[in-house]
Amino acid sequence: HNGETTNYEALKQRVEQFNLSPLATTDTEVASLKFHLTADAWEYPDWALFESFSPTTGDDLQLVEPEIRTQLEQVQRVEFASSPDGPYQYLCLRHNPYSRTTERVDLKDPADLRPNVSAFWMDKNGNENKVFSIIASEEHAVHRILELLDKQGIIDGSVADKTFSSRGMISRYRFEQGQQIQDYEFIDRYGRKIEVDAPGEHYSLRRQQLVEPSDTEQYQNWQSNYIEFFRDHLKDISFNDFRWLLHNMVENTTNDHAFAKHLEILTWLKDYLRTLNPGDKAQGSLIDIAQFYLNQLLDSARTERFENYTWIDQQGAEQFDRQPQHEQKLVIEASEFLAEGTDPGFSLTAFLAKAHRLGWRKFILYRTRGQRMISTAAMGNGDTDDVEMDVYGSVGEYFGAFMQGGTICLHGNAQNFCAMAMHHGELYVFGNAGKVCGYASKGGKVFIMGDIVDRCWTNSVNDSRTQDLEVMILGSATKYAGESLMGGNFFFGGLHFDNKGNLRLNERPYLGTKMLGGASRGNFVFFDPENRLVAAQYVHGVLKDFSNEEWEYLCGKIKESFELANITVHSENGADYIFIEDKKVKIAPENFKLVMPKGGLKGYESH
Repeated sequence: HNGETTNYEALKQRVEQFNLSPLATTDTEVASLKFHLTADAWEYPDWALFESFSPTTGDDLQLVEPEIRTQLEQVQRVEFASSPDGPYQYLCLRHNPYSRTTERVDLKDPADLRPNVSAFWMDKNGNENKVFSIIASEEHAVHRILELLDKQGIIDGSVADKTFSSRGMISRYRFEQGQQIQDYEFIDRYGRKIEVDAPGEHYSLRRQQLVEPSDTEQYQNWQSNYIEFFRDHLKDISFNDFRWLLHNMVENTTNDHAFAKHLEILTWLKDYLRTLNPGDKAQGSLIDIAQFYLNQLLDSARTERFENYTWIDQQGAEQFDRQPQHEQKLVIEASEFLAEGTDPGFSLTAFLAKAHRLGWRKFILYRTRGQRMISTAAMGNGDTDDVEMDVYGSVGEYFGAFMQGGTICLHGNAQNFCAMAMHHGELYVFGNAGKVCGYASKGGKVFIMGDIVDRCWTNSVNDSRTQDLEVMILGSATKYAGESLMGGNFFFGGLHFDNKGNLRLNERPYLGTKMLGGASRGNFVFFDPENRLVAAQYVHGVLKDFSNEEWEYLCGKIKESFELANITVHSENGADYIFIEDKKVKIAPENFKLVMPKGGLKGYESH
């Protein structure tokens, strides 16, 4: 149980009706008794179990299929008063010998107040199926689990096939009489099966021996146009050959120019492998290989043979007093720094502040493991417009929070509170981000190449005294987006890449409801070529036609978003378009929706 609930007495009275009394006066104890009643004693079906704990209310009911909406309301009439109230997440392990199932039930509060990161890793190519379902509070825990499984030889590769934020689900495994797992299924909170596409074949570079390709001539000069090379040939290149190309490249990094070029290539692969067709190879294993050699390349800066790069890790942080020469970059191996703290010898954020005082302005951080508030916020007492930072690994919460300028690029997923209270600057996240992104921001430019969760840019304003607030999200947000918003321009693409690198539409460009509650200004633009955005999702907003001036500006931001996401924009007869699921979709006002706040005090009814 992660969190707390505020209606202990209501749950207690419910279970006492059936002669169950908690042995300890805790919300966890009384909730577990309700779970026993509904899941075990009464054998509620899956959807009813979720509804008894986490009811679907208000506008959210309008997004549910009409045929099950009545069923949900019937459960609510009985269970609503005793459903836990507050920020909570229950992870319930249940073993049923009668149905021969063992499962993990992930229950979370309906307001998304408790975050999670869920992940799947699966391989059905061997003698036995291997299927892992993982959930954690932050993503670096997921990465560590997969690293250990790969190290033990249980799986191949240490990168998940799919990483996402769950609203609640069941990971159910069925076993035979001999106790061997024989089947599995993933079920969402409404009892619907979650379909997961087979990712392809996996590979572990930690156990597989590298062999030189029989025909190396075909790979001559591939680095000169690496983008076109991988777009055209990745699907046909074997794991071994892909690894050999990167291994050979890193081994032949002999000078500063080569170091910068090779880092550029590896960074491009880390950001965009999910946008390419991998053939029959699992994207996660390709990303794992690219990340491994990226770390190897940055490790080589430790040898001090590159004049433009200075390497440091946590062991040398306390004594570090070197000042930069010319345009030197500080390469920080971050794995042993603590997640929080004020001592620059142990805390990564405090060390960044120390390095800034010494004059450093260009940073490369790698092997991050959950460190919080990686940002320019701790640097100096004023603007940090001259700071540049590239970050690799698994960052913690508050990434890019309180930025006072500069440019930060994260080559991976961010966590909760990303870009929170940002003043100005540019922040690029080549992955997903968590909940409450951009809270209380004043300005800044943000790009996120994935999905985000709830309450994004709540209480934010487009402050005329600083940089305009511009936000570009390739994916979707969930709920409560833009509450009490006071300005800014936002684009939500509602797009994702499947495991074959194909661009696809999300279920909706906005996945939840209650956007713009209490907001007074701001523009939400949704890419919606199939009209999947419904009125119940923006009851506190109003649809508005684009003026010519608005469209000219917003169209530029839309194209910029696609370019940053490695999506090709084609031009034909004066019109621009992209391909989605092999269909040509025009970049024109009729395929987008502009939602603005209604304004007025009644906006707070969204709560």
